[in-house]
Amino acid sequence: MAEPASARNWGGQLSWLAIVMLIMFVNLLPLNSLPRSWTGPDFLLVVTLAWIARRPEFVPAPMVAIVFLLADLVFQRPPGLMAALVLILTEMMRIRSASMRQLPFVLEWASIALGIVMIALIEWLALALTLVPQAQFGLSLMEAVSTALVYPFVVLLAYLVFGISRPAPGEVDSLGHRL
Repeated sequence: MAEPASARNWGGQLSWLAIVMLIMFVNLLPLNSLPRSWTGPDFLLVVTLAWIARRPEFVPAPMVAIVFLLADLVFQRPPGLMAALVLILTEMMRIRSASMRQLPFVLEWASIALGIVMIALIEWLALALTLVPQAQFGLSLMEAVSTALVYPFVVLLAYLVFGISRPAPGEVDSLGHRL
């Protein structure tokens, strides 16, 4: 029997929320007290983009705004800047999600990577123009590139563990609405 649409949506929303809260918790753990000369991917961003690209109904815009505003406050970034940039990117992806279903994965990955690099550049430029202390440009670019490179692995993990996949063309929910 088909699972009700609202139960599936709630399950998808709760799984995304649990994952991003776990990522925020792990990022706050004091694993190393020495400053690093390299940076890793932004898993919070890449998990959100993977969920948005695959099942946009699982990640409503208010949840994205609240989670990333909380992340801005917790990680001591300028409040609202990254939240606004991610919200704009996710809404652009949400609008394009129906047309992205027919694209090969490589083109989906390229559009996600372009979005990641663009918000990294805009954030760096905004912080530079307002004279806010920030990381070197190379580190910001390294984080954006590593975030884009890890996207396929996050999509694979989301599919294998949580069953997050693109809706098939013509797929409908239990109420008969096209996805």
